[in-house]
Amino acid sequence: MTRVTALPLLDELLANAWPPQLLRLDGQWRLRWSSGVTRRGNSALAVGAEEGLDEHIDVAEAFYLGRRSTPMFQVSTASAPSSLAGRLAARGYAGSARTIVAHSATEEVLGATGSGPWAHESTSRVTDGWFETYWAVKSPPGRLGPEADVCRSALLHPSPPSLYVALSQAGTLCGVGQLVIEHGWAGVQCMATSEAGRRQGVATAVLHHLACEATSRGVERMYLAVMADNSGARRLYDAVGFVASHEYRFFAPS
Repeated sequence: MTRVTALPLLDELLANAWPPQLLRLDGQWRLRWSSGVTRRGNSALAVGAEEGLDEHIDVAEAFYLGRRSTPMFQVSTASAPSSLAGRLAARGYAGSARTIVAHSATEEVLGATGSGPWAHESTSRVTDGWFETYWAVKSPPGRLGPEADVCRSALLHPSPPSLYVALSQAGTLCGVGQLVIEHGWAGVQCMATSEAGRRQGVATAVLHHLACEATSRGVERMYLAVMADNSGARRLYDAVGFVASHEYRFFAPS
């Protein structure tokens, strides 16, 4: 995946697109907590200058420990203080879950994808079928506990306008995705393909319909975040025009 100039704005958009149950601000830092959910919805997004860095870390640690949660920090190469990773390492933290942030022109994604043979539906709310399809891919089979409730009630309902695309074949959902629109950007997240629908172009078709929704609203740029070790997804996003802006890791006590 080709890398271009880092875009710190995308870190803000990604945070807005995945709202936690509880948000507390410490200067520019976002302290996010969501019961039973890890990483983006349950980590401190570190933003800004080096000044007062150790104090910010102390405040974040107290915030999570006070909620009986493991402190976790999202450290981006675009927006975090440059010495933060080293400061955290000195405190016994280690980074993991390397994630690539990428973007593309909506027109390019639209031209590189197709709708395929599947029926599609776009809604402004999370339907039962959409969530069941997404959650079946995200979590182990049958795991519909408190974490699923938090995801559906909080994380999937950002304040910016959001759309939910679902593809089906013979009445059975086979692929889903979410689009979050803010500041002239359309964020792609929650891409999921059922086991029966894999390696058939379902994800490409979901991207096509998401790009159609963005185009119909005059949104010219799209962005997403993808795990660095998800080679299949990265190949797809490369093929339809997404280029890397920057990356981030999550730091937790080792």
